[in-house]
Amino acid sequence: MRARRCRGVRGWLWLLAGLALVGFGMAASAQGSDVHRLVQAELTDHTQPAQPPRRVALPDAWEHTAPHRDGRASYRLALPAQALAGEQPAIFLRRVGNVFRVRFNGELVLSVGEERRPLPNYGQEPHLLRLPRHLVRAQGNELVIDVIGEPRREAGLSSVWVGPAPRLEPMYEQAMNLQVRGAWVLTSTSATLGALALLVAWRTRQMVYGWFGLGNLIWAWRVSALHVHDPGIWAGLLHWVFELSYSLFVACMGMFLLTLVQRDGPVARRWMGSFVAVAVGLSLANAVFNLPVLRTVHLLLTLLVTVITAGFLARLALGQRTPTGWLLLAAAATGGVFGLRDWIVFRVWHDYEAYTWTRYAILALMLVMVWQLVEDYARSLAAQREATRRLRSALEAKERELERIYQERRDSDRQQAVMAERDRLLRDMHDGLGGRLVSAIALARQMPPGDGDAGAVQELRMALDDCLTELRITLDSLEAEQHSLGESLAEMRFRLEPSLRAAGIRLVWDVHDDALDARLPAGHTLQILRIVREAFTNIIKHAQATVVWLTLAREGQRLRITVLDNGLRQRAAAGQTPALSLQGGKRGMANMQRRAALLGGQVEVGPHPEGWQVDLRFPVPAPSEAPPDSALGGAVV
Repeated sequence: MRARRCRGVRGWLWLLAGLALVGFGMAASAQGSDVHRLVQAELTDHTQPAQPPRRVALPDAWEHTAPHRDGRASYRLALPAQALAGEQPAIFLRRVGNVFRVRFNGELVLSVGEERRPLPNYGQEPHLLRLPRHLVRAQGNELVIDVIGEPRREAGLSSVWVGPAPRLEPMYEQAMNLQVRGAWVLTSTSATLGALALLVAWRTRQMVYGWFGLGNLIWAWRVSALHVHDPGIWAGLLHWVFELSYSLFVACMGMFLLTLVQRDGPVARRWMGSFVAVAVGLSLANAVFNLPVLRTVHLLLTLLVTVITAGFLARLALGQRTPTGWLLLAAAATGGVFGLRDWIVFRVWHDYEAYTWTRYAILALMLVMVWQLVEDYARSLAAQREATRRLRSALEAKERELERIYQERRDSDRQQAVMAERDRLLRDMHDGLGGRLVSAIALARQMPPGDGDAGAVQELRMALDDCLTELRITLDSLEAEQHSLGESLAEMRFRLEPSLRAAGIRLVWDVHDDALDARLPAGHTLQILRIVREAFTNIIKHAQATVVWLTLAREGQRLRITVLDNGLRQRAAAGQTPALSLQGGKRGMANMQRRAALLGGQVEVGPHPEGWQVDLRFPVPAPSEAPPDSALGGAVV
């Protein structure tokens, strides 16, 4: 950043040096034996006929030497013979006006403007006059320049250069570039940027562009007004507005710079408003009384406002140390330095032929404006990229949400289809298989037992009862309205209670509160009920137990179900040999292990100090982790 600031300071120094070298180059080009600069003249004031001719120094500015002069004055200059010795002698007038006539050795060689009121103004353009060779004398050549002026119009005569035309042409071209061509380029550039800035301010509602655009349009008018030769009856108004426009321009650009640094509050507005009010008063007073001191004070006030603004920006730049702050400081300082130089040259030294630097100070402000546009574009581009990133993130989140909703809807549709198919199967099993089992049980109960097959009939009845109980348990577990595991076990208890009482077995029910409301998918519940049902069936048929304990408890994220009977203790008391409590031995054990594996858990079957125990442990699946019911709904035999 320090290197960047150094480059910026060097750039401003080169600009100042370039402008200084312009005057130095023109002065240097005037040196030589064949080019002479005439700085003394004999003045005849025709507005005061009784006053004799007198010697005056050139350049001569009427506004300060004779502020109330109104009419014609003649400047008589003696031309050196050696300056006219070339093939094409010429004279170069950097500034003369308002209206003037040039006579060489008594002959009229140039007439610019008409002598009428209000006077045209040609005092802002240089002139190169080639003298007729046949009018040149060997000695005693003289040049008479008649200048016609009026009050409040800057009439006067600059120094006069005499010499060969080829030597004076570069000076004339330089003067044209700075006074005329540069002014029109500056006018067109300021007007274009001003209109563009106002358009940007209108579209973006940012006053920073509005102040810049208004100041540029004021400056474009001010520069172009200097080259309005014949304003007609509007000459007085043009002069007053021209004098006031400089203060208006400084006020607009001051607000532009303060707005850039976000210091354009009520205090700054009141301060600038007061400055403009005082400037209007001073310009009106000068228009009425025609006192050059009023214009000097007016310009000094404008310079002070510029310097104060530059000082305020300097304090901010030193505090913030940002490229924008340094650039603003450089622009304000340039305006202050150029304004101070012009005030000293034109209001203190009264140099009628000097070039103004202030009009080109706006180039620094244009650079600030370009920087601001680039900064705004960069910020807008960054904001647009950030908005695009956020929009893309929001779009991706919305896509994920839509995908989730679609997946949920698809799962819901699939679940509804499964439930519909389940309801159909339940109805078919209940109306078909269930009805036939009930009929078969009724027939079995009506069968008269024979002499030798009473046990077989009893076995048939028990088998049919078991089938009906199994069917009811299955139907209960597959109901569309899901129940908690405790409720499902209670339903099974209700179904098994008659069989347990018939076998002389007392059921001890121990369901803990923290496991009572556990909800599982229907497929999980069915596998658990079948494991518990298998344990109870074997207890009823083979355990010879009198008590069975069913316990449901939660152990962290797992559930534990135990079915414990006292069959071993009863058989031991009766002197009987202990036997497995699982019918079919390994096959019953394998079925339980397979069902437990489908639950993601394990089952342990074996002796217990109280008797024989079936111990089932399995995790409680989260809703998003629970597999579809169809994955666990198949029968395991």
